[in-house]
Amino acid sequence: MEQLITILGPTAVGKTDLTLRLAKALNGVVISGDAYQIYKGLNIGTAKPTVEELASVPHRLIDICEADDSYSVADFQRAAAQAITNAHLQGQMPILSGGTGFYVQSLLEGFDFSVEGPDTSIRKRLEDMWVVDGENAVLAYGEQLAKKGQISLRFTDKHRLFRAIELMEQGHYEALTNQTKAGLSYEGPVIGLRRNREELYERINLRVEIMVEQGLFEEVETLLASGISPDCQAFKGIGYKEVVAYYQGSYTKAEAIAAIQQNTRRFAKRQITWYKRMPYITWLDCDNNRTSESVYEEAITIIGAQLKVNKFNI
Repeated sequence: MEQLITILGPTAVGKTDLTLRLAKALNGVVISGDAYQIYKGLNIGTAKPTVEELASVPHRLIDICEADDSYSVADFQRAAAQAITNAHLQGQMPILSGGTGFYVQSLLEGFDFSVEGPDTSIRKRLEDMWVVDGENAVLAYGEQLAKKGQISLRFTDKHRLFRAIELMEQGHYEALTNQTKAGLSYEGPVIGLRRNREELYERINLRVEIMVEQGLFEEVETLLASGISPDCQAFKGIGYKEVVAYYQGSYTKAEAIAAIQQNTRRFAKRQITWYKRMPYITWLDCDNNRTSESVYEEAITIIGAQLKVNKFNI
């Protein structure tokens, strides 16, 4: 099973700094798990690594699409899996750095997009069983199905248990094979960075102000002038849709900036909620009372304990 280090967390929490330091220490390749950093020309609003940062360690899945291209989670999953394999073939450690929860989860848990999506009738029946008969009854039913298919049921959290039962009832046992004990498709730690909400929101507000100073509005104006449609997928991202609305006359500049800050805070809250579906995350606190060095050292300890990759001098 291929190894993968994953660094995730809400926007502005500090993923880039830690990921770059780990990549330098571990001969790593950074694989972006962001839904918008794939687009060429969208640099400031996506908080894309700087030219210097991109040059300091290899990066993958950045600047791979034109701004008016479509891109899906299935596209990401295929490209990221290939990037991980390529990194290992080159003797490098792949490090996934992500903020788009569904993208990261689909890769780590090996979502099979070729099979049916959620079946509401199955989900309702399982929910009723959970309420009436309890968690153990649903788990026992899942284990019964797994035994029938000669596989091991590797996880018990409600969200993924329901999905596993759904797949087994539909006969898609192969979608649940080749997983770690945590039910993941890769061996390695999933490290989540977190800060207290007040501090995170302050960092978000400041980041938006810095983006504006760096030329966010001018970046969007240039893209629009080049012929990119204001309705393209790339402009659905926070920071871009508000600036597009400004140029369309829907916002004043001050209103657009305030909307970006508010929408980014709301997005961070949704990210935190999403990560609750991923019980295998090892959380690492990185509030202001902690130094970046202590955060890095704790991350290295977690990585070393799970992977024992001595060849990378952990």
